Amino acid sequence: MAIGGFGRGEMYPYSDMDIAIVSRNQIDDDIQQKIGAFVQILWDIHLQPAPKVGTINELCESARVDLTGDSALLESRYLCGRQDLAAELIHQLDLQRDVAAFIEGKILEQRQRYTKAAGEASLLEANVKTTQGGLRDIHTLLWLAKVQGLPPQIHQLMKNAILNRTEARLLLSCQKQLARIRIELHLTARRAEDRLIFDLQTQVAQNLGYRDDANSRASEKLMHDFYRALKGVKQLSGILVPMLRDRVYASLPRVVVNLNQHYYQVGNMLAVHNLELFSQQPEHIFTILRVAQEHNDIIGLAPKTLRVWWAAAHQLVNEEFYQNPANRECFAGFFKHGEGLTHLLRFINLYGVLGRYLPAWGKIVGLLQHDLFHIYPVDDHILMVVRNMRRLAMEQHSHELPFAATLMHTFARKHILYMAALFHDIAKGRGGDHAQKGVADARSFAEDHFLDSEESDLLAWLVEQHLLMSMTAQKEDIQDPEVITRFSKQVKTVERLTALYLLTVADIRGTNPKIWNSWKASLLENLYKATLHQLNGKQSNRHTTILDRRQQAMHELNQYHISESQQRQLWHILGQAYFARHEWQDILWHLSKIINYEQQAQAHSQMLPDNDTLKVMVYMPNRPKLFTELASVFSEAGMNILTARAYITEHNFILDTFILQFPPNLNPNDYLTIQNKTELALNQFVNGKLPMSASNPASLSRRSRHIPIAPRISIDEEDNPGWYSLHIITANRRFLLANIAAVLSDLNISIRFAKITTLDERVEDSFLVYAPQLADTQQQLQLKNALLDQLLR
Repeated sequence: MAIGGFGRGEMYPYSDMDIAIVSRNQIDDDIQQKIGAFVQILWDIHLQPAPKVGTINELCESARVDLTGDSALLESRYLCGRQDLAAELIHQLDLQRDVAAFIEGKILEQRQRYTKAAGEASLLEANVKTTQGGLRDIHTLLWLAKVQGLPPQIHQLMKNAILNRTEARLLLSCQKQLARIRIELHLTARRAEDRLIFDLQTQVAQNLGYRDDANSRASEKLMHDFYRALKGVKQLSGILVPMLRDRVYASLPRVVVNLNQHYYQVGNMLAVHNLELFSQQPEHIFTILRVAQEHNDIIGLAPKTLRVWWAAAHQLVNEEFYQNPANRECFAGFFKHGEGLTHLLRFINLYGVLGRYLPAWGKIVGLLQHDLFHIYPVDDHILMVVRNMRRLAMEQHSHELPFAATLMHTFARKHILYMAALFHDIAKGRGGDHAQKGVADARSFAEDHFLDSEESDLLAWLVEQHLLMSMTAQKEDIQDPEVITRFSKQVKTVERLTALYLLTVADIRGTNPKIWNSWKASLLENLYKATLHQLNGKQSNRHTTILDRRQQAMHELNQYHISESQQRQLWHILGQAYFARHEWQDILWHLSKIINYEQQAQAHSQMLPDNDTLKVMVYMPNRPKLFTELASVFSEAGMNILTARAYITEHNFILDTFILQFPPNLNPNDYLTIQNKTELALNQFVNGKLPMSASNPASLSRRSRHIPIAPRISIDEEDNPGWYSLHIITANRRFLLANIAAVLSDLNISIRFAKITTLDERVEDSFLVYAPQLADTQQQLQLKNALLDQLLR
């Protein structure tokens, strides 16, 4: 008997061939040997058999305790031999099978599969078969139908009124698209590979007829169509799985609560009395969602209601629907109410209603970003940002980010923040500056949805400047008062500052879990507090900052009982610029270590309060390529450099401060051990006792190799003569900073400050360098070429 995929007639090039070999009596050794020989023949001709062998009773018992095996046998098909034996097995399986338990088991199995597939790898290299919306979900629908005696074919389910014509066409189209991709995956990989892994995406896309163009790669187009097919299956699963489940319980009494003349609640689902309501009164397409939003115990629409709601929405949510002020007021009300907003937006996005209501949204559905750090399609990323913003407003989640949650609770116009989250990336994929293009969409939305001028201005500004705070915190020296002053002038008001901070936190956390860490949190919080200080009228400039920090240092140094001449000598060694470029906590730490030991090389470390980053200071005589060697020491230890502040004293010692991140997936109990090993290695290094190995460029990850990004390098002149900002965007790899530093050292360029922004497999590094020779454009070109040569190795 053919069972499983073979039984339902769905075989892929390298699929297992599921078969059942059935015997009425116990199988003796002679028959067992013959079965083994038969199976070996199947292997010899490359059919990859997966046999189940046994008596009727044995196979029935196996199915009773194994839901997966029972599902395979549900699709049994006679091949050869005694047909009465096959019929008897199918009959016995039908008799023993508890239909309700089977359905509940398959639904639980589906949920567990979704949970298991929720990680980053599953999003980036999705499994065509098992991911949510994949082929296995179609199989589940057909199993739930067949176990109830319905025909397990899509076109037959339409004849039985389980599917309507539109739904059947959609399901068949999605099945065909997913099957084509799975077939091509098998053929390209030459094995049973069901994952769209990076190594195969480009070749599979080209084999299926996709081609690169100016706007997107062939693999991006493939993945876009793939995600749309997944979405179609998810849409239908949301209707058909509950509907097929309800058929089993139709005879049981239900608790029905009448809500008003239009709606009633059955269990935790919302339903309509009149299934023609949405087509007769289209405004209820949104009204029912508002009713669901206002009832915390309602989790969705009842299956029949959902089916007619979806059909009406696809037909009636159009320009005429949008022009109805009541509908626009209701949509704005979703954001003002707040509760349940994430669930509501995900729901109307899944069923295509959000893209019909906002055409700009429809262009980003399923749109992938091959930039090595976004792991979600654009629409899913945006809704993740909305979700993060909502969590900041919810008391039960305030422990996650206490500072941000406190600001959120006191922010008056939360609905503007939710709207800004919705619009901040809505213009992705159109080419050019998506933030600028998104402003027009946001202003049009604000005008159409009755926002006043202040709300409209705030929304547009947040969309336009949504990257400003992250770029300032991650690329500039926020200890420099001039940076804070410039940022304050851009922000202008405390409301804007708070709104931008909250949007930035939600945005970064909604991009990729790997790129949010406590160090980024502290950077943004420190930038917020420093800017708030200025906006509240407590202005500071470079001169007053130097005086304040020196005075604080002098006060703390009193405990060391040093003379005034020692203080003057220390100030002379450090120089004025030292106090401008270091916060006073670092100044105190440095001075406590080097006081009375100004000529002694040393290294120290301290765990930062967040407990997942390490601050390191290195004090030693300067020499060529020293920064490069230090970067190599940290890379050898597996530490990721987040920030490097390089300083050269008047007596030509370096006083460098690094913020390091512990290796990923490291047990926090091992942090102290790693800290001690790192500090030991550094002290060996500063005393010349640590042998240095070559920092050859490390290989790129699979993702970086198959979805490459072209390195980008820019050089900007600073206000002070001879100083330049160098910005580099490239794929991440081990020893990258050491390799970049080596190039700069070879060209006699001195790094004074480095901000290393690691975005998963992409880095955006910023350096403040002293290099008067870069005034010559030929020297700038030489630097860019040397860096590109290193980055492209």
